[in-house]
Amino acid sequence: MTTDPTGIGIGSFACVFGDQRRKPHDIPGFEALWDERSSGADFSAMGCETFRTMTAPVEEYVIEAVRRTLDDGAVAPADVDYLVLATSDARLAALGADFAARLLDALGLVDCVPVLLSYQQCCSSLTALRHGHDLLLGDPDARHAVLVSLDFTPDDDDRVRSFALFGDAVASCLISRSGQGLVRLLASAVRADHEGLLGRDSFVSRQRAAQSALTRAGASAGRRATDVTRVFPTNLYAPITLFNASIAGLHRDRLHFAGTLAAYGHCGNSDWLINLVDHHDETGIRPGETHLAVSSAPGFFACALFEGI
Repeated sequence: MTTDPTGIGIGSFACVFGDQRRKPHDIPGFEALWDERSSGADFSAMGCETFRTMTAPVEEYVIEAVRRTLDDGAVAPADVDYLVLATSDARLAALGADFAARLLDALGLVDCVPVLLSYQQCCSSLTALRHGHDLLLGDPDARHAVLVSLDFTPDDDDRVRSFALFGDAVASCLISRSGQGLVRLLASAVRADHEGLLGRDSFVSRQRAAQSALTRAGASAGRRATDVTRVFPTNLYAPITLFNASIAGLHRDRLHFAGTLAAYGHCGNSDWLINLVDHHDETGIRPGETHLAVSSAPGFFACALFEGI
């Protein structure tokens, strides 16, 4: 890890996937589900070859991810001020009323306040990142927050959705006032597409939300699309991911998602984190480079600009 002397750093990323590796056709009735829910699109163009299924309670995967993050950041559990959790709307009921208490106790987070953000589907974790970075660590007495994105699908019938195949994963990272990390957050934005929330989204409504968020973040950070080295998107049906990039004005050849989509499918609001880590493992994120994370969901578009430190 390197040091950013200007303030808050983000690093110590960890990804924990479901321990059972499966193929799409292992899902009972897969072809019928795909035809029904993706309007007959050709699955061979999807880009997903395998996905992961969790065989233990989700908190076990969260605990492993947070432990990896804290170990990598050399941060003691007692020094963590906030645990910021993000998940998709459909998973909230499956967490249980005492989910946060179980995590805090198992991890030894004895002076830590838990926070949960949701209701923005796959965009929830980018909003959670912004909340932890700007608001929670805006408190001068707070030094460390751990961000955790989690998405899992207990019922196989729910894995096949419109232009997506869901896999199970948890991703985490450390937001630290010490300035240590891999990247620093330059700016972020999220925009709502009301028509999309009602299932009436269109090319125009999706493009408006995407361009509005990207324009706002770019202006705040003083960055243009041409400054971006890599884009970490949502792992949807590959032609849709490429199309979404085009309507948002992003360079398709700078997207990093094909390898993770092939191996893990769509891991909900963890996708951009998984793609960032995968890119760093392959080629490294270098100081001064600008990177962009984007998440799209029915009714929302979120983005965040990062700079390597």
